[in-house]
Amino acid sequence: MSKSRSRYVGKGQFATLLTTFLIASALSGILLAGILVPAAGAAGIMVKSGPKVFDSLPAEFEILPPSEQSTLLAADGSEIASFYSENRIIVPLDEISPHLRDAIVAIEDRRFYEHEGIDPDGMVRAAVNNLASESTQGASTITQQYVKNTLLEAGLQRGDQDLIDAATEQTVARKLREARYALALENKMTKDEILTGYLNIAPFGTNVYGAESSARLYFSKSAKDLTIPEAAMMAGIVKSPTQYDPLYNPEAAQNRRDTVLAAMLALGKITQEEFDEATALSIEDMLHPDFTPQGCAGAGNAAYFCEYVRQTLLSSEQFGKDESERKQKLLRGGLTIKTTLNPSMQKAAFEEVTGLIPVNDPSEANAALVTREVKTGKILAMAQNTNFGVPTENDPQATQNNYNADSAHGGGDGFSAGSTLKPFTLLQWFREGHSAYERVGGHSPQFYANEWNIPCAPGYASDWEVGDVDGKRGSFTVIDATAQSVNRAYAEMATKLNLCEIFDGMAALGVAKPDGSPHDPYPPEIIGARSTPLALAGAYGAFANQGVLCEPMPVTEVLDRNDEQIVAYEPVCNQVVPAKEANQVAAVLQRITQSPSYYDIAIDRPHIAKTGTASDNSNLWVAGATPQISTVAWAGHARASSKPMNGIYVNGIQYGYVYGGTFTGPMWHSYMARITEGMEPVGFPDADLGTPPPPPPTPAQERGNGNQQQNRDNGDNGEEDD
Repeated sequence: MSKSRSRYVGKGQFATLLTTFLIASALSGILLAGILVPAAGAAGIMVKSGPKVFDSLPAEFEILPPSEQSTLLAADGSEIASFYSENRIIVPLDEISPHLRDAIVAIEDRRFYEHEGIDPDGMVRAAVNNLASESTQGASTITQQYVKNTLLEAGLQRGDQDLIDAATEQTVARKLREARYALALENKMTKDEILTGYLNIAPFGTNVYGAESSARLYFSKSAKDLTIPEAAMMAGIVKSPTQYDPLYNPEAAQNRRDTVLAAMLALGKITQEEFDEATALSIEDMLHPDFTPQGCAGAGNAAYFCEYVRQTLLSSEQFGKDESERKQKLLRGGLTIKTTLNPSMQKAAFEEVTGLIPVNDPSEANAALVTREVKTGKILAMAQNTNFGVPTENDPQATQNNYNADSAHGGGDGFSAGSTLKPFTLLQWFREGHSAYERVGGHSPQFYANEWNIPCAPGYASDWEVGDVDGKRGSFTVIDATAQSVNRAYAEMATKLNLCEIFDGMAALGVAKPDGSPHDPYPPEIIGARSTPLALAGAYGAFANQGVLCEPMPVTEVLDRNDEQIVAYEPVCNQVVPAKEANQVAAVLQRITQSPSYYDIAIDRPHIAKTGTASDNSNLWVAGATPQISTVAWAGHARASSKPMNGIYVNGIQYGYVYGGTFTGPMWHSYMARITEGMEPVGFPDADLGTPPPPPPTPAQERGNGNQQQNRDNGDNGEEDD
């Protein structure tokens, strides 16, 4: 845009004009925006030293990009949440309504396109007004206001209180400095560039900055779509963002809006008809506010995933050298953070967990579900049946605790995982050369301390009376013992193994203490150790991925405000257990999904699964995977994780005894059926499970064997099959 100039002012002339303005303002007891200066003192200082002080001021200053909100995106590009210290979205001038540009110029600086950064006519006019009346009229141009806001923003970004004080101090020196910078700025930037900067940095309310964020807040629309009355209302706010905040002071905002409209009419920017129509509207009728909160509180049912991402970024060395720098980037950097969340899976996950146990159900029971991509570790869905936040009278079960995650990512140390841990004993069983067809379970329920092999910590050896559901007596093949989840059989298997290595394998697959070390090798912990759903999903994903464990991956890349990539995250996957034994475990877990006890869980494609029920039926689990995705579902009482779920009345249904397979299983099945629809079925690698036992004899064979037995010598030892 060409720059029209109606009057040139040199530095000496400007100092004289500024002195006149300051003296006149001082004589009225008011200096600019409320600066109180004794009249005689102000006059004496400015007359004697004004030109000299002005000449000595620097003309250059650094213009930092304003703080801008960062946006969290799902894998499909949809917005999850935004983070900011200052609610601001920077847009170019052509994405700001011409009505707002006209309104700002009309009310804040009507000679904006004529002066060179300072407005001599405006200064004289303001000086005369302040001397002649009790009203306060400032002389700051849009360029000067832009300078002030830019200096303040630099202090805020750097956390420098001295810079903040210097930008806001009520002194003559500050006004001189702003004027000096404004003159220099006009020689470097066009008018449109200055106006764009101003419209993106100026406050338009309580902690809302710039035209775009403000338009979204007040009208739920973009700045480019603002109407005349909307633009006038917003332009009126900048003089005093608190006083004219339309959400809290609609009457004052309306009066100020009408003042702006009158200024626009006087400059010919609107017609009399447009003025009349605009002033006829009430502020209440104009407003359509969007109160979506910033941060993860605004992420809806993805809030816990959002918090997982936030915690990940704040601990990521790739994202910044320390936590302070990382927070600054997140809250002020205008970043685009691309995540792994699959919105359709997330929707299904939330619907399934709340379908099982509604939010704020009187039972106070909880449910959670998480899905990971097997070959990358990407977190695809993460849901639970609570709202993110602090408990209130209307939302008593709200929490910021992520039931799926560990304490480093907003969660805790998990819950007792019950029989979903049996595959770790099975893994060690295969690693020590045993077969899936060996028979186990003939041991009595009572196990003694001297039966355990715990070379890393012999003191953990203890007696253990193993409990089982009725009907699980006798011996079983390892496959059948897994299908029927026979605790006694697995305890017997553990007596034949190195217990330390069972827990080492568990830790290698991600199920460990919060610090990553193995759980203590206490015998009952083979079916009682704690795990988070996310960690267990990783372990089952590794079983489905030939022993390769991929670390949880919630973010793929981070872009700066110019859409340039600043951080790229790649899958981190490692062979943590041998492929042979991992495939053997997967083969058993796939085999058991075809058993009658898994009818309510099985889906129509190759998959592995294991149910789990912790002591006293307190935590109810299903963990499983296809070769593409792994999903773990949990139900229990998060605030009292040892509280039994038996007899629970939830979602209008009275339950008796509940188990992972019967209570959580249908939820897992329904969810997995939904999200795998249309997904290509993929099989698992073949695995050698050992030599199957011979088929049972036919009745004819049994009769023949009986006749042969009569002819044998009575010296047969009659040893029973193990």
